[in-house]
Amino acid sequence: MSKLTRAAATSQTLSLAAMEEASRFGVRDADIEHLFLALTLDAGIGGQVLRSLGITLDAARAAVETQQADQLGSLGVQADSAGGRIVYHETDGYDWTERALAVMRASVSGDRDGDSAAVLRVLLAEPSGLMTDLLGRLDVESDRIVDALDDAAAMIAEHQQTAAEPPTIHGTHTAFVPADPIDVWNLLADGERLAEWEPTIGEVIGRDTATGRCWEARTRMVGSGGKPLKIRDGIRRQHAEAVRSERPSHVTWHFTYPDEPRSNARVVAVDIEPAAGGAQLRLSFGWELRASRGRRRVTRALLKPVFRFLCFVQLTQIAGGISRAFR
Repeated sequence: MSKLTRAAATSQTLSLAAMEEASRFGVRDADIEHLFLALTLDAGIGGQVLRSLGITLDAARAAVETQQADQLGSLGVQADSAGGRIVYHETDGYDWTERALAVMRASVSGDRDGDSAAVLRVLLAEPSGLMTDLLGRLDVESDRIVDALDDAAAMIAEHQQTAAEPPTIHGTHTAFVPADPIDVWNLLADGERLAEWEPTIGEVIGRDTATGRCWEARTRMVGSGGKPLKIRDGIRRQHAEAVRSERPSHVTWHFTYPDEPRSNARVVAVDIEPAAGGAQLRLSFGWELRASRGRRRVTRALLKPVFRFLCFVQLTQIAGGISRAFR
């Protein structure tokens, strides 16, 4: 993965989580404390280091809420600073603050490669003093975090191996969820709960009576902020089949459109592993192309960059939906 691709993926993942956290506090500008909260959910080295030191999402949220309450109290204002539920997916108009943007830009400057570890290093050096205060409330010194990042970087450099790219049109993504692995599996394996995390499913109707093996669902018709989506008639109905389910470590779902049998099927697979503070997920998403063998080779060659981008978008949306279900 190139530096540009890695930085774009990190920015997309952290932006989504940070703005979701900002929405809990009723604000539309995601600041560095929301970026810090997003990092506790990160599946990469940045998030793994924080959680290994006991800085979980719940602990960081408590520190942020206490900090905000103390700031208001110093101004003589008594207000409830506790966050509510995530409403980002129901609203719009979110953006980064300038100082948060400065952190993200600095994470790709010089020899920094823009991954979550780079973002965390820059955030720790942010000059406003907010991070120093937050870490003090968490009883963790920034030097401990930097040392842990250095140790992780050395280990990766020693054991890094180059993996061959799979020959099919699909993408993979890792994510962290602040929940027990069995609870995550229970969510993903339950057909009735597909709409809670799969971004294209709006409503699950029930088991398909024709096969008895599939769940029938309606495609989501409303997007972020309540905006209606343009969905053609042939893909308004979906069939979802759990083709592989191994409790509590794996689920694979196969999605088809019965009213458009020539349309491409989707496959979503999730591996679930225990991790400090929750569960580590490895997600795979791809399409089964219905074209003939000759056309399939041509399509893959011409549209591979497009499919890669679409896979990444789908994967981040799926990961966000799963995480949101437990937050």
